[in-house]
Order: sequence, then C-alpha cells, then structure tokens
Amino acid sequence: MQSSITLKPGDAARVRQSIHSPYCGRVGVIMNVDGSDDRAPYLVMFSDGLQFRYQPSEVESLEKGPQRSVFESVLRVIGETRQSLFHPKSLSSREKVEKLRQEKLTRS
Repeated sequence: MQSSITLKPGDAARVRQSIHSPYCGRVGVIMNVDGSDDRAPYLVMFSDGLQFRYQPSEVESLEKGPQRSVFESVLRVIGETRQSLFHPKSLSSREKVEKLRQEKLTRS
C-alpha cells in the first residue's frame, strides 16, 4: 500500500497501525525526506525527541494545509516537550510520606 500523498519536511504525519512500525498510531513531524533511501525515506520526530525512519506505506498525512500543519505540529511538539521538562514527575507514596515527615520536622 503506497502513500498517494507526498510528505515534506515540516508536515505532520501519523504512523499507520502495523506490528512492524515503532510508535504506530502516534503523530510526529517529518524532519527529512531522503529520496536516495529506498527502504525508509521519511525521518519522523516525535514529541519525546525520538526519531525513526519509515517507509511511505507506514506514514500518512493529517490532510491539512501545509502552513497550518507545520505551525500546529511545531506548537504541539514544543508544548509537549515543555510540559515534560517543567512539570515534575508525580511522587510515589513513599516519597510523599517522606516529604510530609520532613516538613513536619522543619516546622517543629
């Protein structure tokens, strides 16, 4: 199954469902298209910073206008990256108890 839509760098793309494709179902941004690579010309970057190469049959366009697609994709990636950088991970129960214990000791 070949993709009838040509993807360009900056386009948002969804990885089609397949047991062979990493990150299937996720949306990323096309970072590079290597026409000389017959096996996997599309380099896709995801919000966590990982990049994978895909065959044309493994990715699909989100079918929006190119400028809007690039803008929305970049904003989403920036937002998700910023969120993971600045929001602390949730504490485990043990860490919460220890934090409360320390706060209680400092108040006394």
